[in-house]
Amino acid sequence: MNLAIVDWFGYNLTPQDRMIFIKEAGFSGVLLLWADYFDNDFKLFPDYARKVGLNIENAHAPYLNANDLWKNNINGQDYLQKIIDCVEDCANYGVPTLVLHLENKKGNEKVELPENYCVGVERLKKIIDIAEKNNINIAVENMSRYEFLDCVFENIQSKRLGFCFDSGHCNLFTPNLDLLTLYGNKLMALHLHDNDNIEDLHLLPFTGKINWSEIALKLNKISFNGAIALEVGNTKFEHIKEPKEYLKFAVKSAEKIYKTKMEYGHTSHNKR
Repeated sequence: MNLAIVDWFGYNLTPQDRMIFIKEAGFSGVLLLWADYFDNDFKLFPDYARKVGLNIENAHAPYLNANDLWKNNINGQDYLQKIIDCVEDCANYGVPTLVLHLENKKGNEKVELPENYCVGVERLKKIIDIAEKNNINIAVENMSRYEFLDCVFENIQSKRLGFCFDSGHCNLFTPNLDLLTLYGNKLMALHLHDNDNIEDLHLLPFTGKINWSEIALKLNKISFNGAIALEVGNTKFEHIKEPKEYLKFAVKSAEKIYKTKMEYGHTSHNKR
């Protein structure tokens, strides 16, 4: 059972302790944030993870300035270089996949689409070229506007370019769009978390309003065999002061998704 969780899950712990607790809870893998938003020593995280026996599923690129990717200015060039640096870091530190935002939403507001996608597409082609040379996957994540995904997949063809499905963003911004079916053949990573249809809360699965049986069924239909990976915090679990106790709930929610997915596969097999 391949289960993973993001390395920052809402508790003030040292990175080393987070890795130990994640492993002890029953997770086999970890998702890293490749930026100093939470920890300055994030480049040491792959070593911390491997020392306790965790697989590194992917790293999340810096996202605060993602909207600059589509702008023909110095900020956009700076952001491009930052992402190229991340790709090269992934190669140097043994991280197989970099998850990339194509936009940075503010709260629950949808971002404005660019008048011209050409600048962003050309920059992404440069990123993919570097990724191909370094054998690194780039998984673009659904955010508030599916149009960015359509644009990228229509204009760039590469085995190193894939999709990261974020269940919370889909539920908030594109609930009527079946992203797992549309881009299932490109799926490289999962960011699974729940919400109340109103805010991007990053709740544990089964504590919000997402239909997890439906997601498990779709994952089965596209034969996804990657990690059931949670991108969650301890919202609604703040009363639990012990991170180990919270992680017990987290691993159970991941196990439930995995088992539901496997049950659908068993049912489908019996019908043949």
